[in-house]
Parts: sequence; structure tokens; C-alpha cells
Amino acid sequence: MRSLANLLQPYDIEDFLDCNWTNKAVAIPGAGKKDFTRLFSWQKLNYLLNFHQLKYPDIRLAVAGKVLEESANDNLSKFCQSGATLIINRVHKLIPEVAEFAAELKADLGYSNQVNAYCSWPEKQGFATHYDTHEVFILQTDGIKQWYVFEDTIKYPLPDQKSSTFPPPETAAYLSCILHPGDVLYIPRGHWHYAVASEEPSLHLTLGIHCKTGIDFLEWLAGELRQQPEWRKSLPLRINNADSLNANVNHLITELHRYTNSKNLGEEYSNYLDSLGKPVAKYSFPYQAGFNIFPCGIHTKFRIPKFQRVRISDLPDGCGCKIVVGEKEVSLRGVTAKFADNLFSTDFFTGEDAMDWLPDYDWEIDVMPLLSRLVVDGIIFVS
Repeated sequence: MRSLANLLQPYDIEDFLDCNWTNKAVAIPGAGKKDFTRLFSWQKLNYLLNFHQLKYPDIRLAVAGKVLEESANDNLSKFCQSGATLIINRVHKLIPEVAEFAAELKADLGYSNQVNAYCSWPEKQGFATHYDTHEVFILQTDGIKQWYVFEDTIKYPLPDQKSSTFPPPETAAYLSCILHPGDVLYIPRGHWHYAVASEEPSLHLTLGIHCKTGIDFLEWLAGELRQQPEWRKSLPLRINNADSLNANVNHLITELHRYTNSKNLGEEYSNYLDSLGKPVAKYSFPYQAGFNIFPCGIHTKFRIPKFQRVRISDLPDGCGCKIVVGEKEVSLRGVTAKFADNLFSTDFFTGEDAMDWLPDYDWEIDVMPLLSRLVVDGIIFVS
């Protein structure tokens, strides 16, 4: 979890996981050693506003605890001049540096995330006291902002259990802190909070980690059971008494025990989550279209797309290996899992390296078609 450790430094990651994760907010001073402007800055904000056609609600305004209507975006400058907070959603889809940052965290932690940008003005509060239904990290990039964090009133709220349907706590904030550029604030899911910019404009990124829950697992399991007619069959009619229904439900419970005991559901669910992964960059033309894949012949350099979870296994017949990268799956016959391990153990390799890993193979007859397929399928890129 190098990416999380880097984000939290100088706070020890083990202390964070033991004391804070999903439990208690913590503010972590950057101590002048962290600079988030490489991810986001006023210049990058202006770039997004000037050269991207952002649409509501991915760009919106909030003031005094209320999100403004879409029509307010027509007067963006006017509302910002009057103190409205400007929010841009999913900047990890718009800025390469933020995309890599988010992808690395996703690969390390195993769950999806989202990065939003917030621009606030002095002494103005955009949002009322609220909580989020995901884990939150605040990365202060510019300016100063005062934060207040309160205890949760509903433990581990799900996405449909919005804070707008519950009253905020009446107790005092258990954490009050001022964030300066380079500081990080972690807020657990369900912990109420609000913030006010201080004497100068504030710019920060909010990183949301969308961890899966037991409810998510059960929903996935229900999807798996949908494939079996036993679970699609109608339950008995409830005409006279509940005996037949009770017997049928008990039978299904017995079948559920049998089904769950016959499978490694933890591994299957983990593989399913990996299959949802999207690469931070998935296109590499003209090579991916099958053209000029070997511009330097055997000396051509290839790279592995960064920040992806890879699963490598032998084919059932033992005549090759299967590579699963995110949502992509490719079976390679005639090569071993050891070859694939070598392939993904480095960021870059050349055709010569591939020949070293496959000493009994011919470059033109065997290796070039193999690498060409991996390039066209987007598993590797020509560097």
C-alpha cells in the first residue's frame, strides 16, 4: 500500500489503519514535504473551465448549504464572485496526473474511487453539515480551510442512506482543524462534517474510496444464484397455511449452505471485483490497430500499463496460460505462466527480453505474433 503510505506520511500507515480507518477522523500536516499542486492547481482548474465542455451536475455551485440549479452555471463567475463554492466532479477522468494518482490507489486498495475538486471563497460555507457514504480524504492544494468533524449518528451508512434524511448530531465537533497546502484530512464514512475557507480562496481535492460492504457481496451472490433455476422457481402459494412456504424456504437455506460450502466465494468475489477494473489509459494507436508494432525490430521496447491487478494461471489442459487484467482476458497457448510472470514483473521489456524468456521459440514465427496479439488486445503497449 505504498500509495496510501505516501499520502499519509509522516503519519504511520499501521497506526492509521489501527486507529482511524472507518473509525475516527485525523488531520495530517504535510510539514512542508507534500505538494498537491502537481495534481491540481488554479491553472488546471482554469484549463478545465476554458477547454472542457463540463455539464451539470459534474460542474455545479453550492452556497449556504444548498446546491444551486443547473441554470446557475450560466453565470459561473457571478456566483463565484458572490461566494458560491464551485465543484467539479470526477477530475480523475479529466487530468492525467489525477488519473494516475487515483489508479494507483485503486490498484493498491482494491476498491474504486473518485476525485472531485472544490473551489471555495473566504469566509463562505458551501455545504451544510453532512456526511458521506464513502471514506473521504481531503487534499488541500491551495489556500487555508477550517474543518469541523462530528461523530456518526448512523454506523456505516449505505449509498441510499443519505445524510439529508437524518438530523445532524447536537454534540460538539470531536475534531476541529485548519488545513494548509499539503495537509490531508481523513473523514470516515458517516461522520458529519462541514468546512469554511479562511482569509483567502481555497482549492482542495476530495478523494472518495468506495469500499464494498456485506450488502454488496450479498447482491453479487444473488446475481450468481439467478443463473440457477432452483432460485428462479416460484415459491408455493399461501392459500391455507404457511407450512409449504416454510418448508420451501428452509430447503433453499439448505441449498444455500451447500452452494456456499462448495465454492471459494471470497476468491470468486475478489476476482469479480478485479474484472470491474478499467486501465488508466487503454488506447495506443497506431500500434493497437495492428500497424508498425515493431518499429525497432527485436529491439522494440514494450511497456506494461501501470496500476492494474493481474491474475495469471495455467490453462486447464496445461498447454498455456491465462492472463486476466481488469476486464480483459487472454489465453496464450504454448507458453507457461512463468513467461507471463516475467512479462508483468517489470515496467518495460524488449523483444530481446521476450526471446530470453522463450529460448526455444523463433522470433518471427512465434514471438512476434504473440507480442502482436498482446498489443492489439491492449494488454501491453509499444513504448
